Amino acid sequence: QVMGAYGISEEYDAERLYRDARPFTYLDGTTEIHKLIIGREVLGMGAFV
Repeated sequence: QVMGAYGISEEYDAERLYRDARPFTYLDGTTEIHKLIIGREVLGMGAFV
């Protein structure tokens, strides 16, 4: 939702990161937690801690 159309376009890393991380949501935490972790890793921002 944050990336808009870029989030679903295969040209951008955001789509691949989401697609690759999706199966882990069932194994290790909620979707919201994973969004925070991915945001912290991709953006390197401490606000996601």
